[in-house]
Amino acid sequence: MDMHVPFLLWAAFFFGVISSSPVPRKLFGEIRSPGYPKPYPNNNISTWNIHVPKGYVVKLTFKYFDLEPSESCFYDYVKIKADKKNLGRYCGQLGSTTGNHPGRKEFVSKGTRMHLAFHSDFSNEDNGTVIPYRGFLAYYQAVDLDECDPNNAVEEEERPQCQHFCHNYVGGYFCSCQTGYQLQSDHHSCKVECSSELFTEASGYLSSPEYPQPYPEDLRCNYSIRLTKGLSIILKFLEPFEIDEHQQVHCPYDQLKIHARGRQIGEFCGKESPGRIETNSNEVDILFLTDESGFSRGWKIHYTSEKIRCPQPVPRDQFTIIRDLQPVYQFQDYFVVSCRTGYNLMEGNRKLLSFTAVCQADGTWHQSMPRCEIVNCGSPTSLTNGAFVYINEPANNSYQSEITYQCNEPYYHIVTGTGGDSFTCSSEGTWVDRDGQVRIPSCLPVCGKPVNPITEVQRILGGKSAKTGNFPWQALTAIHGRGGGALLGDRWILTAAHTILPKGAGGNNVSLEQLAEEANVFLGHTKVEELHKMGNHPVRRIFIHPDYDPKDDYNFNGDIALLELKHPVTLGPAVLPICLPDTANTTFYMDGHVGYVSGFGVEKNFISNELKYVSLPAVAREKCQSWLNSKKRGLPMIFSENMFCAGFLRVKRDTCQGDSGSVFTVLDIESGRWVATGIVSWGIGCAEGYGFYTKVLNYLDWIKGIVREERL
Repeated sequence: MDMHVPFLLWAAFFFGVISSSPVPRKLFGEIRSPGYPKPYPNNNISTWNIHVPKGYVVKLTFKYFDLEPSESCFYDYVKIKADKKNLGRYCGQLGSTTGNHPGRKEFVSKGTRMHLAFHSDFSNEDNGTVIPYRGFLAYYQAVDLDECDPNNAVEEEERPQCQHFCHNYVGGYFCSCQTGYQLQSDHHSCKVECSSELFTEASGYLSSPEYPQPYPEDLRCNYSIRLTKGLSIILKFLEPFEIDEHQQVHCPYDQLKIHARGRQIGEFCGKESPGRIETNSNEVDILFLTDESGFSRGWKIHYTSEKIRCPQPVPRDQFTIIRDLQPVYQFQDYFVVSCRTGYNLMEGNRKLLSFTAVCQADGTWHQSMPRCEIVNCGSPTSLTNGAFVYINEPANNSYQSEITYQCNEPYYHIVTGTGGDSFTCSSEGTWVDRDGQVRIPSCLPVCGKPVNPITEVQRILGGKSAKTGNFPWQALTAIHGRGGGALLGDRWILTAAHTILPKGAGGNNVSLEQLAEEANVFLGHTKVEELHKMGNHPVRRIFIHPDYDPKDDYNFNGDIALLELKHPVTLGPAVLPICLPDTANTTFYMDGHVGYVSGFGVEKNFISNELKYVSLPAVAREKCQSWLNSKKRGLPMIFSENMFCAGFLRVKRDTCQGDSGSVFTVLDIESGRWVATGIVSWGIGCAEGYGFYTKVLNYLDWIKGIVREERL
C-alpha cells in the first residue's frame, strides 16, 4: 500500500462511511442506526444532534438496542453527550455478560441539546462467528424544564436570575417580585416601587417594604389614602417602630412624613412610636424617605376611619337654645337652634324663622351660629285724640314692656275691648291687651259735657251773648244763607233740611254733591268774625231725610239733615258734641220742660255777630195745635207727630231767621249731659208765639243708621 495515499481516501477505506445528521427541531422523534432494522454496516460513524426549543430539555430512551458487545464497548458503541458532559458509552445485548446495555434507562439533558454518536468497526461478528447485529431504535422527546428548580443545572447564560420569585410554565418561566417591589426591565431583578400606593378601603394596613425586616435603602415611598368625603382617617402605629435617627439633628437620614388637609401632621423617626393619630381628614399622604445605609426594621400602620367630627356648637348668648344637644356631632349630623320666648333668631340684621346647621365633610358647620335678640314691638300705634304711657322701666318697646292708653280728657273717653287699656309687647312682636288682642282702644268724643255750661236764663232776642264753652256744639252754616247746626261726634253736623234745600227756592236743581262742595261750616267760637278767621270745615257729603219735600211750603215734616265733614274735628273747650236723646225718654217733650236754643240768627232786625241763646219751655201738643189753628190765616201749615213746639205766647223770647238748624237742648238730670231733643225748623214771625222744632227722638234710627254705616 502506498503510504502516500491521501488521508481522506485512507480513512474511507479504513472506517467506511462517516455521516452527521442534524435532527429537526421538533418536540419528539426517533433515531435509527444505519440500516435498522437490518444489521448495521461495518466501519460506520454516524452522529445526531438533537435540539429542542428553549424552555425544554431532551429525554432519550432506547426502544431496541443490539450492538456487538465488547469490554468497555471498545468495538461498536453508542456514545451520548449533553450539557458538555458524557452521559455514557453503550453496547451489547440485553442480558449479555459483556458490554454496557442501556436497558430502559432515560437519558435527560439539562439544556436544549443532546449529541448521539454511533461507531462500528471493520467486522460485525462475535468470536469469529458472523452474527448480524441490527443496531438500535431510540425515541427522543422535548420535556418541559422547571427552570425554577435550583437543582436543574442549565447553560450558564440561561440560568434563572429571578431575584425574588420564579414561576415555571410549559416551555419557560417568568419572575415576580415581593409586595412593594417592581420587576425591572431585565425581567429578573426587583426594586422597591412605592411611589404611588393608593388605598381606598375604609380600613387597611400599610408598612415599610419588607417590614418587620430591615427596609431597603434609597426609598422614595408615597402612600395615599383616599376615602369618601365625610370620613376621618385614624392612623395607629404597630410595634415595632424603628427608623434611623440622629441624636443631635431631627430625622436627618430617614423620615416618615404624614400630611393631611394640605398640612404636615408630623415628621417621625427613631424608636418611639407616634401611637394613634386622628387626622380629621379623608385624604392622607404618607411619605417615607431613606438614605443608602441603615438596618432599621421600619414601621407598620393600621388605619381605620370614622365619620368626621364637627366642633361642639356653642351658643352666642344666654338666650340661645340648642335643641337636643348631642355629646358628639359627626358628618351629616345637624343641630337646631331656637330662642327663649320673647327673642328672635338673628343673622346679621336679618330675622330668621328657623335655623339648622349641618356638619359638613370638612368638619365645619355649613353656617355659623346665629344670635338671639330680644323682640322689639316698635313704637305703639298712636291713638287719635289720645296717647300712651309706659308703665314699667326701662321705657322701651322690647318684649314684656307695658303701656297704657289714655284719651284727651274731658273731651274724649276711652273705649276698649274686654282686655282693657293696658297693652304688653308680646313674643310675636305685637302690642296686645290682656286678652291677647291687637286692636287698640278708641277715643270717642264726650258729648253733652260743656266745660262752661250755661247757668242763667237769657232770651235770644235782645239777650245776652253766650260765653265760650256754653254751647261748644254750636255750628254756623252758610249754604243758602246763614244757618245753624250742632256737632255730633267729631265729624257730623246735625241741622235742618230746609237750610240746605230751602222751601220755595224753585227747582232746586243743584245736586247735593255740588252743595257739599259749596257748603261752609264753622266751629269753635262765639263770634262770627273769629269763626271766619279760623276757617271752614269742608263737607264731604250731605244726607237729607227722604220725607223732606222742599216743594211743599206748608209741610216741614222730615226737616232734618246730616253733614259729614271731610275731616274729624279736634275737640276741646270750645268744640264739643251734643248728645242724642235716649229712645225711651219722652219726658223732654212734656209741657213746661225747659230747654235752651243758641244761634247766630236775627237780633232786633239785624244779623247777630255773636252767639246768643234763649231758654224755652216745651208746650203741650194740643196748645200748639190750638194756637196754630188761630194763626193759620189761610195758611195750611202741617203740625205732624215728628214735630214739637216751644216758647211763650206773651214773653218776647224766641228764635228767628239764621237760627234754623240749631238744636233745642235739654239737660238730662240722670246723666248730667246736654241732649239735643229738637232742631229749629219753622215758625210764624219771630217772638210772636210758639216756634216749631223737628222732634229728634223720632229720627234716631235714621241718624244712627247713617253714622254707623259711614263709620264702617
